[in-house]
Amino acid sequence: MKVRVYFYKEPDIQAVIRMDKKISRQALGTIYDLIWESEFKNILNVGRIWLKFKEQDKPFGIPLREKRSHDKIAAGDIIQIASDFYMVDQIGARKIEMTD
Repeated sequence: MKVRVYFYKEPDIQAVIRMDKKISRQALGTIYDLIWESEFKNILNVGRIWLKFKEQDKPFGIPLREKRSHDKIAAGDIIQIASDFYMVDQIGARKIEMTD
């Protein structure tokens, strides 16, 4: 199971995106940076990924990008688990729909 974590590039965009429950693949590529990617053999849920990123600086080893807009996971960031996308809230994450 492939897991990816995306951090938003601009802090001003965070509030606008969180209001909508859909995001396009093009917006994902332009508004977000892929910060971390890994593949797991066992099943993970989004809550466990969110907790690891919330509490630790380097939760699963070396990140793909060192330069990023913020250090820890924040509201508005996206966690992708297999083909499902989740937007991080203040506590936990909620599922969003990916459009083409």
